Amino acid sequence: MQRITGIVGKLFWLNFLVLLIIPWKIIVSEEVPVDEVSPEQVDSLASAAAVEVSFAVDSLYYRADSISYNAEIETIRLSGGARIDYHTSRIEADTISLDLKHEQAYSLGQSFLKDRDHFLIGNSIYYDLDSQWGLIREGASQFDKGFYYGREIRKVDKQVYDVDRGIFTTCNSLYPHFYIKASRLRLYQDDKIVARPVVFLVNHFPVLAFPFGTFTIKRGRKTGILVPSPGYNSTDGKFIENIAYYYAYKDYADFILAFDYYEKTGWQGSFNIDYIKRYNYRGKMLASIRKMVISPEKSRYEWHLKSTHHSDFLNDTTFDSNLEFISSKNIWEGNENLDERLSEKITSRLAYKRPLWGSNLRISSEYIDDLKNETKDIILPSLSYSLPSRPVYELFVSENTRIDEDAWWSNFSYSYKFLALHRGDINNPHPDWQEVLYETVRDSLGNVISQHNAGAKHSLGLSYSYKYRGWLNLSQAVSYNEAWFDRDRNNHKLVRGADYYTSSKVSFSLYGLREFSRFYVNTLRHIISPSLTFTYRPDFSGNEKFYSFGGISLSQTERQRRLYLVLENVWQLKVGAAGGSQGRKLNDFFKINSSVSYDFEQDLGYSDISHNLQLRPGTFRRGVMTFSTVPVLKITQDVYGLKIKDWDPGRWDMAVKNWTFDLTSKLGFSGDALYIDYFPQLENRLSSSRFSVIDSVETSDDTPDTFAELEMEASTTNNWSVSFSHYFRTNKARFKEKDYSSDLRTTLTAKITQNWTISYNNLVDLKNEELVSHEITLTRELHCWKIVFRYTRQRNYWSYSFKLFNIMLPEDLKFSTSDNRK
Repeated sequence: MQRITGIVGKLFWLNFLVLLIIPWKIIVSEEVPVDEVSPEQVDSLASAAAVEVSFAVDSLYYRADSISYNAEIETIRLSGGARIDYHTSRIEADTISLDLKHEQAYSLGQSFLKDRDHFLIGNSIYYDLDSQWGLIREGASQFDKGFYYGREIRKVDKQVYDVDRGIFTTCNSLYPHFYIKASRLRLYQDDKIVARPVVFLVNHFPVLAFPFGTFTIKRGRKTGILVPSPGYNSTDGKFIENIAYYYAYKDYADFILAFDYYEKTGWQGSFNIDYIKRYNYRGKMLASIRKMVISPEKSRYEWHLKSTHHSDFLNDTTFDSNLEFISSKNIWEGNENLDERLSEKITSRLAYKRPLWGSNLRISSEYIDDLKNETKDIILPSLSYSLPSRPVYELFVSENTRIDEDAWWSNFSYSYKFLALHRGDINNPHPDWQEVLYETVRDSLGNVISQHNAGAKHSLGLSYSYKYRGWLNLSQAVSYNEAWFDRDRNNHKLVRGADYYTSSKVSFSLYGLREFSRFYVNTLRHIISPSLTFTYRPDFSGNEKFYSFGGISLSQTERQRRLYLVLENVWQLKVGAAGGSQGRKLNDFFKINSSVSYDFEQDLGYSDISHNLQLRPGTFRRGVMTFSTVPVLKITQDVYGLKIKDWDPGRWDMAVKNWTFDLTSKLGFSGDALYIDYFPQLENRLSSSRFSVIDSVETSDDTPDTFAELEMEASTTNNWSVSFSHYFRTNKARFKEKDYSSDLRTTLTAKITQNWTISYNNLVDLKNEELVSHEITLTRELHCWKIVFRYTRQRNYWSYSFKLFNIMLPEDLKFSTSDNRK
């Protein structure tokens, strides 16, 4: 107290000297920044007003546009942009009075108080500099996710405030749509609000009342019990979900242990983890078990485990895991996720990657559970290393050695690949863990129903390439493969095999260019790329005793001398270029790949001719419409069945053995709808003023004044969209039987009004004329609340859910109900 009194005394004498020099009660001048005021300037005429006086200890700062001092009552009056700073507190207002005798401050008009990290706005403020006790009339404040108001707000202790006739809301409107009202309210800063009695009002109409209540206002992650969600539906009966405990471990992890109880259908327990450490690792895990009551005498247990993880180590080394296991598809009954309900396979993977000798060493595993066919595939483990093609001279020279590009030996390259893995094919619907991991099992007739194989293979390649006269590509290559197996088909253990082959290739490309004027297609380029390859492979028919699995295989054919002819045609377009515009390039507008081979060791050595035709016209845009299509046609022809008799193509026999046609198309429409809010919600002063003090004689209204301004605010993007995705597939045999696959997926989203949004999607099997699934969602914006209704149907299964929740506190203030039936 004595220290404060001394400071106030110094301020008193400073202002007294100023008043002696200038014989007028009110002094007005320009404000001088505090960092530009020197001790000598404090007593100068030029800076006698609007000045900040500072002391090294127990600092008290004040400033204003005008300052007056009343010696009789020892009061300093600050007017116009007045501000006082004392320790961690700050007061701003139009007018502030400093009572030097009692060490108190009093503000008039709209006032702002900052107390540590707490901000308040009111019509007047009383503040005691010594005890740091304060009082605000008609006050308001904001915290992390909401606002509170009171007839009178008093600071009664450090970070503790009492509020008379207070209200609490998350709505930022000047007139809140909902709020919680209490006669007496106590706020513990960064902790909670305790109130009594509590009345919940919507549009000023009371809907709920409690004798007392408490609400958390903790910022960030806080350990505690989450708010459960009760409800009722005809399938589950009465239920309560999310009886959960949340634990926040430092800044790295979140743990949630939850329990759901359903009156008719059982219960479910779950454990959820989210964790992250920047630059080190991140991931999440969900484990759940559910008791499903089928009848009063019968029930079953279903479980689900899902986990993802990524780790970063030194030298670009990484580890990734994506694991998912389920007891059966029944665990997804009632799930709103359509893709999960329709899933036929789930895949789990582990992968480790580490740089090694200019490439990457990879260790991985994979587990595939085919839910439809009740089979499983496992690769555990898999180790691979691939060294891409590199010049041979790198093995003999240093990095700084200069290499002549014309040297004949600079075109020699080598490559190396290594693969080792264990693979299991499990066809038993109910295998035990030994059968899944390593055990080969036969049925009663001796047929293998689950088989495991292990092996390793490495490949070494050597090649030479040369470009003759800059256009003719010549290359020669030899490749050697060696493999080790845990056993062969004769049950001999730890066996070895090998193969090798050589190849020679010649290829070139021809380019044709045609330009058009006054046409949408500006440029057409045609590229023809023929290639001729000869391969030689000795007789390796003795390798038939070896298994082939997961990339571990050897050639099992007799001696081959085969000639391959491949012809690639590519048409590229440049369209829409006019008036200096760049236009659009379609690099692979149309492509045809044709290939045939001849085996010199066979009497009928020609293979079938294969054609692959693909059209990629890109995406066509016209106003609100977009369209894209990708047709793919694959054709095989019998060379010896071709009969071209004369010049009439109608009499030709094309000897088509098989063809496959795939067509993927998408038609979409999207645009912007103009929604005008003629009566926009006025924000409260906490949201709009940013705690800046507004002069009481000035008014500010940011409400648009003209229809043009309203339309400018209403302009948004993609308020509505609708798309149709079609997939069609058939082949020669199926086409004769009028058999094909044809699916249509429709997706629609539309903002009907400013607050109403509807979305709809479905999947239709056009062949069977069956609606496989469809889903409709209605959303209603209620300013700070939202309503979401969703209805889903998949054949005989249907479900619906209704949710009303607060946008700022979706887990604390919500109501939901749902039902489903199969």
